[in-house]
Amino acid sequence: MAQRYQLLIRDRHGFERTVPLSRSVTVGRQSLCDVVLSDNMISRNHLRLELKDDTWWAEDLQTTHGSFYLDKPLGRIAWEPGAPLLLADGAYTLTLLRTDHSSSEIHLQAILEAAQLLAQEVDLEDMLEQSLDRLLSISGTDRGFLMLLEDGELACRVQRNLGEELEGQIQLSMSSVHKVFETGDPIWILNVAEDGHLLSQHSIQRLELKTILCLPLLLQGRRIGVVYLDSRRPIIEPPDRPTFEAIVALCAIAIERTRLSEENLRSHVLATVGQVASSIVHDFKNGLFVLRGHADLLELSTEDGKVRHHCRKILDCVDRLTLLSQDVLDFAKVREPRWETVDLRPFLEAIIEPLVPRAAEMGVSLRTEGDSCLVKLDPARFTRVMENLLANALDATVDLSGEVVVTWVQVTSGVRICVKDQGRGIPKRVVKRIFEPFFSYGKKKGTGLGMATVKKIVEEHGGTLEFISEEGQGTEVLILLPDHPISGAIAISDESTGEHRNLGIPRV
Repeated sequence: MAQRYQLLIRDRHGFERTVPLSRSVTVGRQSLCDVVLSDNMISRNHLRLELKDDTWWAEDLQTTHGSFYLDKPLGRIAWEPGAPLLLADGAYTLTLLRTDHSSSEIHLQAILEAAQLLAQEVDLEDMLEQSLDRLLSISGTDRGFLMLLEDGELACRVQRNLGEELEGQIQLSMSSVHKVFETGDPIWILNVAEDGHLLSQHSIQRLELKTILCLPLLLQGRRIGVVYLDSRRPIIEPPDRPTFEAIVALCAIAIERTRLSEENLRSHVLATVGQVASSIVHDFKNGLFVLRGHADLLELSTEDGKVRHHCRKILDCVDRLTLLSQDVLDFAKVREPRWETVDLRPFLEAIIEPLVPRAAEMGVSLRTEGDSCLVKLDPARFTRVMENLLANALDATVDLSGEVVVTWVQVTSGVRICVKDQGRGIPKRVVKRIFEPFFSYGKKKGTGLGMATVKKIVEEHGGTLEFISEEGQGTEVLILLPDHPISGAIAISDESTGEHRNLGIPRV
């Protein structure tokens, strides 16, 4: 049985990947190297690994930051499997691994490792990251991203780059992604130099791509997304295509299973909230009504300042508990909107008008901007949406002398409403959870149902909601209401917190 080797690469952050080794290779920072390492401490041509008479030799190519073997500077040595080799003061640790498996055994092992994803209980983000990491490792490629179909759009959910910086370059390869998703036919290019059509594409030339693997994520013939992998070097030992496609299929099953699990959990939360609401909230509100009545009478019947102060504290608490009770009831029920045709300009100005004095006291300018625009909506329900968004915007902008602007404009598919502030912004880790029930951020008295209720009401109107925010850069909330609202079919979509290109693809 032929001896097989793998190169285990671990960076300073602990991320690991393996590269099959079957011939001599060059390791370095430049894209022409066989194994590309992107850290700036790595020289353009840093290390040469040479296979000679079944022995691997490691040679430092006179680098600035050096290579080290057994804590000594590396010149040229016979590299023993299992012994770590450090590059550039620990920027990377390389380990030579010996594998005695046949090709079929390696394929089976890769499939079994991918199948382990099906048994894991993790959230969707972790599952996506693990799936992409595994596909990168098996394919030997340097970068990639994984996209899922959400509300008729392909959304990039996770990306990795082991070479040059990925941000800003991801759009240059999107033509391949859309073609694969729309046709369902994979792109399997192990050497771009052999494909004259690809060589003529500007994006391929600019990125200096050598390998492109792009496959649809399919589940019982249904497209749920795309995985895209590429590299600036030819793959040393390419994966077996049928095996790799089987692994991609397993990843698709694991991803969809995790997504359905989260949806079931969300449905369970909704059902639980509904049970609580139906069993105690109405009685709770009746008790609050009686409590408020007695507190009002007590406050009106005395001139004692201390008594009136305590009455006011009681009334404030009653108001907050009443609001929480109403939020629970609203969130627990799915309601068909009571449609009316309204002019957005007077409708939104009427909502904003009573808030202007409060905003001025907080040092915030509050204004509207937009022409007359007719739209179908439920005025009472949509007022709740705007009140929640404006309250959040004012709280985020207080003491910053900023501005909160509400704008609206007609677009091809309907009407887009924007609530934009110049406030403190929200961390990315919080933005991901902003629509979760009972999750609150930056509020001492928040119920945790405000944004969840907003999203639910917008979806009841057949609309979509986008939440864009960065710390120190303010927040922008975009609501798109369709020209023709969907009646009788209220769908709760997956969370969306970023801008996505509309592919015009029906939800499958």
